[in-house]
Order: sequence, then C-alpha cells, then structure tokens
Amino acid sequence: MVVKVMLAFGNMVFSEGVSRILEPERDVRVVEAVVPGEACTVEKLHSLSIDILLTDFTTLYNQFPDIESGSRSFHIILLDTNCGRDNLVAAILKKKISGVLLGNSNPSLLVKAIKSVAKGEVWIDKQTFKNLLNGINALGKEGPVALSGREKEVVALIGEGFRNKEIAYKLHISEPTVKTHLNRIFQKLNVRTRGELISYAIKNSDVNSVLARQGSV
Repeated sequence: MVVKVMLAFGNMVFSEGVSRILEPERDVRVVEAVVPGEACTVEKLHSLSIDILLTDFTTLYNQFPDIESGSRSFHIILLDTNCGRDNLVAAILKKKISGVLLGNSNPSLLVKAIKSVAKGEVWIDKQTFKNLLNGINALGKEGPVALSGREKEVVALIGEGFRNKEIAYKLHISEPTVKTHLNRIFQKLNVRTRGELISYAIKNSDVNSVLARQGSV
C-alpha cells in the first residue's frame, strides 16, 4: 500500500524539505503540495483520495477552514512548529488530529508517524505526550484515577507509537505483563483502545479553560 500525502505549510522551503525527506520512501508518495495562502476545501482533499494531510497549525486554520472533527476519509498529522501548547490541544480536539510531531523531529520519525497514522493509529511525539500524561497524573492525585509508575511508563511508550512487543523489550518485562498493565490502565481510565487512551489524556489535560478562552480559534 502506498500512502498518499498532501503537504500544506506556510513556508514553501519547509514544504520542499519535507518532500525531499519523503521522496526516497517507496510506500509514501507526495501527491500535492498546497501553495501558501491558497484555500483548499475538504471536497478537494477527498477528490485527491489522499491518506494523510501533513500541515502546520496556522495553515490548518487559514487554508482549511471547513475541516472539523467530523467523519472524513483522510487523517491529519500536525507538525508542531512552536504554535504553543494551548493552540495545539485545541487543534487536536477541534480538528480531530491523528498525529502530532515536532517540526524539528528526526526524519525517520516523520516517516514512521505517517505510516502509523495511515494504518489508523494515533501518533503523538514524546514531549507532547509527556505534557498530556502530566495532566493524567495530576487528575489521578485529585480523584479516583491513580496510575502506578510502571503504568505511566507504558502509557508514555504507547504515546510514542510502540507496540506491546516493543514496550516489553524497552521495559525489560514480558509481553503478557505489558498486556496486564494495559488492561489495568484501560479499566482505571475507562477506555477500550490506545486511541481512546490518548484522547483521554488530551481531554483531561486541563483543556476546558483553554477552549473557553479560544472560542473559535
């Protein structure tokens, strides 16, 4: 399967740089790069049959005004170019972002994120997920939810896109033990999937006041 990607950034030099990173990948193809300032409708995105829209915060809101969190045939990966945590969280919630990656991330991580999101997984870079995880930890101290140290490690690795076998290797535990931790985490947080787990982190990272302040970002 070839993952079809549309690039949309406010800086053409940056866009060309990303395109060159993806060019050697046989199973990832850039089908179009949107010109800065050119509005683009959801209908056009669907007509191109893209799998991934790779963009930044400003471009997402300025050039794709009709993209909301409803049903669509493509996923969005946001490159965080210092847009600020408040804006980032609001975008994740309002625009149904499937992936977040720092703008200065290693190129190999960008490729991995694209392939993971294309499979329906959720990808959030380590630092961003750490901030969201802190929101869970704070909630756990005040309410009935309390994750153990090991459970926090498992959640953090899930946020980095690692599967059970990889988590087991990194934490020097067995894969069944990882599954046990996951079952406990899911029960404690009342979630059923990894995607719901990350959504829980986002929704419980003290974002209500953020959304109230921002209104229609």
